Amino acid sequence: MKLTEIKQEVYSLTCTKNTKQLKRERSDLTTKKDLRYKSHWTDILNKINLLREQALDLSLKDLEESEKMLKESLFAIGRLSGLDNNKMEGDWQRIQLEAQFADIHIEQL
Repeated sequence: MKLTEIKQEVYSLTCTKNTKQLKRERSDLTTKKDLRYKSHWTDILNKINLLREQALDLSLKDLEESEKMLKESLFAIGRLSGLDNNKMEGDWQRIQLEAQFADIHIEQL
């Protein structure tokens, strides 16, 4: 990869537009780095990718826990509303199906 390509990848992944903004907003990545050198940009890109991989592992666990909590909440509210288990299970299946095809916002439920 060329230096400009690495820079653009870093900017894209960090939601920054230039080196000045990157230094200001992501000093954790740029501290003790001389951004005139390709090797330092490569180090930053590798660190970002490593952080993303670690975050994905945590996110999956968090998503599974959130899904479980959402289902439990749906059933608790359904019971308070007098709905039977079949109706609540149907609603839960509908939510999961819709989630496969589009973003679901809690306000829409």
